[in-house]
Amino acid sequence: MLVRQYGNFGSQVHGSWRIAKVECALAQALPGLSRDDAVAVVSSALNKGLLGTTGRADVERLLRGRRGSVEAVRRLGLADGGDESPAETRTRLSCIDHGVPPDRVQVEFRENGKFLGRCDLGWRLRDGRWLVVEVDGVGPHSTPEALVKDAPRQNRLLATGKIVLLRFKPADNDLPGGIGAVVAARLKHLGGHSPEPAPRLSPVHLD
Repeated sequence: MLVRQYGNFGSQVHGSWRIAKVECALAQALPGLSRDDAVAVVSSALNKGLLGTTGRADVERLLRGRRGSVEAVRRLGLADGGDESPAETRTRLSCIDHGVPPDRVQVEFRENGKFLGRCDLGWRLRDGRWLVVEVDGVGPHSTPEALVKDAPRQNRLLATGKIVLLRFKPADNDLPGGIGAVVAARLKHLGGHSPEPAPRLSPVHLD
C-alpha cells in the first residue's frame, strides 16, 4: 500500500463528502500512472467539461516540484478532449507513436448538407478521400440498438466513395505495433495523407 500526505489539499464539498478538486486530484495521480492511463484520465476530464479554460495550466502549475512532474506535464500535452473513451485515447496515442497523428478526432461528414455520420479518428488522403478509424467498444457497439444504427451509418459513408473505413476492437492495441502500425501501413498504401487547413471541429463536406 502506498500512502502519501499532501499539504494545501485543494478540496470541495460534494454532498456530505469533502473531495479533491479535479485539478488537484490530477496533479496527485498523474505521476503514478502509465502514459496511456494518464492521458486517458486528462482527456476524459476535458471531454466531460471538468477542466475549465485554464484547467490544464492549473494542473501543470500544481505538478511543479513533484516527483515525476516532468513526464506528467508531457502527458498533459497529449490529452485531447475529443477522446470519448480510454480505447480511443490508446488508439490515438498508438497512431502518434507511429508517426501518423490523426488530422481530426470525432470527425463529422456531410454531403449536400446532409449529415452522414461521425467517426472516431480521421486522416485526409492526398487524393481528397478520407481514411477513418472506428474503435468499437464492447459496451457501446454490441447492443442491438447500436448495431441497427452502425450498419446504415457505415453504408452511407462508404457509398460516397470518398471514405476508407477501418474498424478495430480495443484489444487490437495489445497486438504487436497496436492499431497505429496498421493505420501507418494503410496510409502508406493509400499514398499518404495531406492534412487540410479547415478548422479542426468543422464538418467535412464530401460534395
